[in-house]
Amino acid sequence: MSRNSAQAIRETSQALLKAPRTPAMANVAVPAARVVHSPSVYTRLPVHSRERHYAAVAYDVNRALDQVYDIALSEGYDPFISELIDFLGLMKDSFKEKTWREAVLPAAREHKVAALVHECPFTRHSYLRPRGYPGDAGLLDFVYRHPVARPLEGAATAGGRSVMAHTVNVTACEAVRQRKEILARTIDEVARLRPGAEVLAVACGHLREAESSLALREGRVSRLVATDQDPVSLETVAAYRDTISPAIEVRNLSVRHFIAAKHDLGSFDLVYAAGLYDYLEERLAARLTRSLFGLLNSGGRLLVPNFRTGVREEAYMEAYMDWYLLYRSRAEIEAFAAEIPASAIARTAYFEDASGLIGYLEIERR
Repeated sequence: MSRNSAQAIRETSQALLKAPRTPAMANVAVPAARVVHSPSVYTRLPVHSRERHYAAVAYDVNRALDQVYDIALSEGYDPFISELIDFLGLMKDSFKEKTWREAVLPAAREHKVAALVHECPFTRHSYLRPRGYPGDAGLLDFVYRHPVARPLEGAATAGGRSVMAHTVNVTACEAVRQRKEILARTIDEVARLRPGAEVLAVACGHLREAESSLALREGRVSRLVATDQDPVSLETVAAYRDTISPAIEVRNLSVRHFIAAKHDLGSFDLVYAAGLYDYLEERLAARLTRSLFGLLNSGGRLLVPNFRTGVREEAYMEAYMDWYLLYRSRAEIEAFAAEIPASAIARTAYFEDASGLIGYLEIERR
């Protein structure tokens, strides 16, 4: 990005943080050093802005986004999307949640920047929610760069493909790809330690980790039960019985079925839920953890990932993808086990992926 355009956005961003103001005051710019987001921690700078100032906030957001939009025209899509992500992150960090949702988000979504980023098939798919809920398996296929997503990418505009080249390669998406491989390696490890292992995948989506599991392909898993509330996802998974392993079974089950124990699944050597916990509030997450732990054989493992706080793209995801996750600290992730009696636990472990963006809680049954 050029020195002049970057400085202009910094000045506009800092100017709108001097709330409360009237729109007439929005031309006052305060030069400041660029804000650098920590990869693991957000620094919240609350700005008290009441509803009567929302129009002023929206005016300033539009003014700043005009400058971000100009970057796409003059410097290209890569610097444009990078600056957009940083600008939105600054706004989310700087305003209280109410102002972010009621003033900043509407202004961002009504700006012409929205039409540009929605040319990206990944961003547009998330925003439109074609299956009726956020973060569906079709969306994750974009993240995985799976072959089934390529026709949609190919049908996009040149600008949309340029935006997507950036959005699917941010660190949060890399963490999701790492998660898929971590799950596949865990399946293989459990199958090595427990021949004929039985595995349960909760909220399995398209179960893409199955494609990376050697144990499944080599017949060293006797049963992998894939559950999901979305029958479209289960149709995709069922096809793996012919291409990967006949050990794969599908069941149409939701979180409620596990909480109420309304199923006859039996017991397992490994239970995991890839991205489910990113959407569960604290109490429900703890209850589900207790229920899933109860399905383990002695020596069996429960593996639960959750996104950590500090995801740089969080604000972009909310503004233009309508995708909200529950980001948690290590202590909050470890608290998933709060309802499990300590006497039933043989071992607990916590680890993170290489990016530090996803934390994993592993609990072994005594």
